[in-house]
Amino acid sequence: MRFSSFCSGVRAVHSASAHASYLTREKECLLWGMESRDREISDRREAANRWKEIAEMETGLSPLDTPAGRARHDACVQVRLFLPLPNLVFDGMAKAEIRDALTTLVRELELDSTDVMWSLHKGVSGGSEKNQREQNLHLHVSYRPRNCEGEKHRISIRREVVSLREALGGWLQERGYPIDWKSVSKPGKRRHISPEKIAMAERGEPLHSPEEQLQADLTLGKRLVSKLTREEARRILLELLRSKEAAFSRLEEEIALQGWSISRIRRGKRDTWILNDEFRKELALRRILNYREEDVHRLLLALQSRDTEKNPSKEPSGILPQQSEDTAEPDKNGSEETTPEISRN
Repeated sequence: MRFSSFCSGVRAVHSASAHASYLTREKECLLWGMESRDREISDRREAANRWKEIAEMETGLSPLDTPAGRARHDACVQVRLFLPLPNLVFDGMAKAEIRDALTTLVRELELDSTDVMWSLHKGVSGGSEKNQREQNLHLHVSYRPRNCEGEKHRISIRREVVSLREALGGWLQERGYPIDWKSVSKPGKRRHISPEKIAMAERGEPLHSPEEQLQADLTLGKRLVSKLTREEARRILLELLRSKEAAFSRLEEEIALQGWSISRIRRGKRDTWILNDEFRKELALRRILNYREEDVHRLLLALQSRDTEKNPSKEPSGILPQQSEDTAEPDKNGSEETTPEISRN
């Protein structure tokens, strides 16, 4: 298990509330519950509003509802935990039994908070044909780092993770799962490194430990590989656009020689063109070319049209149902650079 994130500052007024809505969304949430000062909340809108109230109190926008304590503009409002669970841990149990079991688990975590919210997610399986994601049952827990007396928590992540893992391990052991208690008490090496330390390593400044230096070097190495991949992809695309053989089928052939593939997938409310490298990492074509999404779409439609001109009986190579230019949503952060013309000479 791990601390997934901390929600802090005035921006938390909206993000804490939005996170509550995310946890209770019907697409993935199986069950959820929330206790607020010994009162149960069962309405998702009420839960989101309560987190908004907490954020306003913790950041000084409204008075605290505890007898002691003080607010800060940069206060931590919401602590978020992620607990992976065996997929079959609740197999054959009724919803009421599952709710009771999860309520017991959350109480055994001993979070000492005025407000605790949990949400059981089924972990939607899916992904592309070559990169399938299996279902992974997991529990999200969000809590306010202040108790009923008004005392604010001082969180030591390494120490807290051990106690939380012990509580989860005991809960699973009661349900017949074998637990390696040695690994529970020793979380292992920390794999996360802060952006500040990565910046120090990039400037050539030595870090305090070999472990941190190794993690920073690995991160910088991955960034370099991504940068080189983008540059090579941009070179291939631009050379093809300048050639007399510019066509979508030709683009697919050139990209396949590198072990890459190009596809169009759904991202939120819009479709976007992506490049999959040899490690199945997705790179957005609009970022590679520094164009708006609608310009990338128009460009690739033109390349598909060239295939149709050369072979009228061949269907255009559409990866997904094509997005019309009228409904294409522009990339707000994209460049206004004009799409290059395809050579017809």
